[in-house]
Amino acid sequence: MGHKRKYRILLVDDDPNCLDAVDQILRREGYDTFPSSDGRTGLEAVAENSFDLAIVDFDLPDMDGLHVLYEIKRMRRNMPVIIMTARTSKEMRLASLEAGAYTFIPKPINIPNFKQIVARVFNSPSIKTVTVRRQLVVTRWIRWIKHK
Repeated sequence: MGHKRKYRILLVDDDPNCLDAVDQILRREGYDTFPSSDGRTGLEAVAENSFDLAIVDFDLPDMDGLHVLYEIKRMRRNMPVIIMTARTSKEMRLASLEAGAYTFIPKPINIPNFKQIVARVFNSPSIKTVTVRRQLVVTRWIRWIKHK
């Protein structure tokens, strides 16, 4: 068996306990992580490095997770982004998915479920096919984000 490539995951969450917990879980699973406590730092990291996945909290001190998601997709169209949040309104879920989120993880995190979702990102044959269909709906939400 050839050596499995280490996947690099960007984590963006302003709650230090949650950030640390998610970081530990992913490292134990063998992933490389880059923890970041605000949207701006996370986006700078995306601009300068290549990541295989971003896990972004919806409520950040400097900008909401939807904005981070939109900016990541602008820079790296095919990079999967998972949104984490304690607020699970239908509108927000829809907005996140239509802006291109891979999926949505409610907080507090269910660890076995969380590990499964992350593994699924890397095992899915093509993440790219999903983006095309969603691209059509995105424009509607961009206007919505800007007026927030």
